[in-house]
Amino acid sequence: MSDEIYWLTWNVVLTAAMVIPYAVYRVNKLGGLWQAFLRPLPGDNPFDDEWAHRAYRAHMNAFEGIALFAPMAIAVHITGMSNDVTILAAATYFWARLLYAPLYYFKVPVLRTFVWFVGLGATLTLAYQLLK
Repeated sequence: MSDEIYWLTWNVVLTAAMVIPYAVYRVNKLGGLWQAFLRPLPGDNPFDDEWAHRAYRAHMNAFEGIALFAPMAIAVHITGMSNDVTILAAATYFWARLLYAPLYYFKVPVLRTFVWFVGLGATLTLAYQLLK
């Protein structure tokens, strides 16, 4: 397995795990696991607590980011263009996403945005390495 695919795999695991905080919140809010499987009543607000909504948005943002990162990591792997720069970029993307989630949960505005741009920069680095 290439390093880029390794880091992509960890990003998929991270993105999947990000559902846990707000899913637990939602199950508790609805009154248990069985109630969570039933259709919510009209007008139900799924996120009465701000932190739960932020956890949901961080999860959705992870999907938006991985939609850009994954094709680049896969392209580097398929083309055999892996190098020290692409390996570092793939690892940087993972660590940036790992930091981003709690920064979003706890409403840390400036640092959160900076970390988001680090992740985007890592993705664009993969694209640059493919295009050069």
